Amino acid sequence: MNIGILGSSFSVGCHHNPDTNQNDLALPFEHWLEKYLPEHNFYNSACSGKGSELYLNKIVYLKKHYNIDAVLLELVNNRSMLNVKTQEYDLEIITDELYRDSSSIWDYVRAITQPINFKKFCTAKEFVTWKDVQEQIAYSFNAFEFWGILDCKQTIELCDMLGIKVITWQKSFDFRKHIPHDVDFGVANAHDYYVNKYDNKSILCDHVHFKDEINDEMVRDFIAPAILRTL
Repeated sequence: MNIGILGSSFSVGCHHNPDTNQNDLALPFEHWLEKYLPEHNFYNSACSGKGSELYLNKIVYLKKHYNIDAVLLELVNNRSMLNVKTQEYDLEIITDELYRDSSSIWDYVRAITQPINFKKFCTAKEFVTWKDVQEQIAYSFNAFEFWGILDCKQTIELCDMLGIKVITWQKSFDFRKHIPHDVDFGVANAHDYYVNKYDNKSILCDHVHFKDEINDEMVRDFIAPAILRTL
């Protein structure tokens, strides 16, 4: 079967390595899925630095281009208010490259705390005003979590209409009160489970992402069995 992957950097792997300046910190996330479910085809559409705001678009793309039968959906917050497009590139190029290589998002999108070339779309004064407003919105945890829940629910509904089976999981958030979760760690999310089993320092490859050994264990013990149950 053809299975898509939706999510943030946690579903991408290949995190940025400051020592090499390459995205080689941890293997691609689909590596572990292919290891334990070699009979299926996986298409990773997750994007580093982005969240649920891309999900509806990604489902349409995955169904149109790969005719996916199922999707592994990471329940994550909406991050659209934290980013701005530089609007310096052709839209078709951006769409194609962001899909094929999630790490390429950093060529087009910058977090509001990073310097960007605002001159392409506004004045310096307008940018300061925009940035202040975005920072105030971003401070509200409930805001971007609420929109994330809404995005995920609508994505699941779209999948139902398209005949796509959905397998949900959570790395850091807790949407259990609002969205059924198929990968049950027995606690709020995967991060809490592995912190309790090991410790925070030993499970991460950087400040927030799982290292290869944890991704391997998580897919083997939780995600792969959940996919098989759903299919």
